[in-house]
Amino acid sequence: MNVDVVNVLLVAFSFFFALNMGGTSFSPSFSAALGAKLIPRLAALALFTVSVGIGALVVGGNVTKTLGSGFVPAGTIDRQVALVIVASASGALFIANLVKIPQSTAWVTVFSLTSLGLMGGNLNSDTIFYKLLPAWISVPPIAFLLSWLMSKRLYPLRGWNYRLYEHLTKHEWKLRALVIGSSCYVAMGIGASNVPNVVAPLSTAGVFDVQTGMLLFTPVFAMGGFVFSRTAMTIGKEVVPIGLYSATIINIVVGTLILICAWMGVPQSLVHAQVLAVFGIAYAKEGGHDLIRHPLLRKIAVLWIMSPLISAGLTALLLLLLG
Repeated sequence: MNVDVVNVLLVAFSFFFALNMGGTSFSPSFSAALGAKLIPRLAALALFTVSVGIGALVVGGNVTKTLGSGFVPAGTIDRQVALVIVASASGALFIANLVKIPQSTAWVTVFSLTSLGLMGGNLNSDTIFYKLLPAWISVPPIAFLLSWLMSKRLYPLRGWNYRLYEHLTKHEWKLRALVIGSSCYVAMGIGASNVPNVVAPLSTAGVFDVQTGMLLFTPVFAMGGFVFSRTAMTIGKEVVPIGLYSATIINIVVGTLILICAWMGVPQSLVHAQVLAVFGIAYAKEGGHDLIRHPLLRKIAVLWIMSPLISAGLTALLLLLLG
């Protein structure tokens, strides 16, 4: 393929990928605050942008290193291969955003890289089996368990926790500030874990250095949150009503888990952890029977399985077409 054509397409698809990641990333950070109507959408987007940038610049380099050379040798990813990775992952994410289901940017990127490694016979399976899978398997259930245990301190109201509830209610403005602050905390995790999904292929291919990439694509994430804003409301309103207390629990639990993973260089799915944390709240409030029968749960499960497979399939197809 002509070099100029590759460069133009690489810029276009990278922008499109970051735009879609912004849509699917904005939802786990501010869906709780938006669902509880604590903050206007534009103000949330502004805070989201600043927080994502901080997380990307401070911790994102660890995840970028894993994505850039942890699955296949860094020399494998030239500009044409980077285009294949970005185009495949963005296509899979776009489908999820169209149906308003938050999807993991880490999963679609990792499945694309895995497909690349399998096609080339140079996949580093140790990264998958000893670094990614332990985190991917354990973090969402931990988010569910911690959210459930913490929410049991508040729901249902009864004698031993009524005084706690009464105390928090008297300081509602502080709790509102904590919810918004914890949303920014989650957004920092997004910057550390998700921005590298687009920066890693491009920096490895020599398009720009890591820090420049972080600065360039952070504003595009905010644009994605604006374009795909309805995705942010899917979990925050349709699974369980999210109030001040629940929002704080979700953000603290998820933000902490994701930042720990990012510090360890693991591209962890923030969306999966956030959704399981919401389910933990729902389980505490409504019980497991109603949760299992929730129609949105089936829709989420199907998209979570299909999107990474679509990304891997598109990668394999494009690599075959390009020879």
